[in-house]
Amino acid sequence: MKRKKLLIGLLAGLGSVLPVSAQYGEIVNGLTNVALPLIRQSAGYKGYVEADYTQGFGNYRSNFLTLATSQGYKFSDWFYMGAGIGVDLLWSKVDGGWGSGQQGPGQEWRSHELTNSAVMIPVFTDFRFILGDQTHASFFINLRVGAAFLCSDSYVEIRDGYLTDRNYFYFQPAVGVRIPVNRTRPRQALDVGLHYRLMTSDYWSNWQYNAAINGIGLNISYEW
Repeated sequence: MKRKKLLIGLLAGLGSVLPVSAQYGEIVNGLTNVALPLIRQSAGYKGYVEADYTQGFGNYRSNFLTLATSQGYKFSDWFYMGAGIGVDLLWSKVDGGWGSGQQGPGQEWRSHELTNSAVMIPVFTDFRFILGDQTHASFFINLRVGAAFLCSDSYVEIRDGYLTDRNYFYFQPAVGVRIPVNRTRPRQALDVGLHYRLMTSDYWSNWQYNAAINGIGLNISYEW
């Protein structure tokens, strides 16, 4: 008798839930039918190629010329995420009396060649936010976080000491204007922006053992 009552209760409960579930199903299907075409239209592969100039400032100055590319996925009209790689040509600022009276720990610096110009390879994760309609000129915010690698065993002369590390933390945010160049294909555009670059590294002088390299600059990119 108890099993019979339990079965009747379950059937009654199921009967009351099914109409509600059917209503939710209709709502979900309706939203899906509206959202999917929009997602399919705006989402997909996207690529950038970019040229930068960065002017160093502060105590440890290096200037950079950069050519980079970023490849990734555009999740919506306003958000892109990808990965990138670049080539940096850097040249550093050196004091007139550089090297006078320096003694590195254990004379380690004597076993390395010294240079005030070098090539670096930045590798980064790339996030981009579009503020406005992509069919017209709009603003963007770009954020790159990763690492940069010195393509040399030489120590880099800078200010009154030298950079001794081959691996650097890399951080570069940027803001700018996105300008479409093809009316029929608004995903093609030129981006012009201003950026800030931060890199950290081991550094040696008579009193300092690490350095933050700062710079501001101009970046121009083409997107497709």
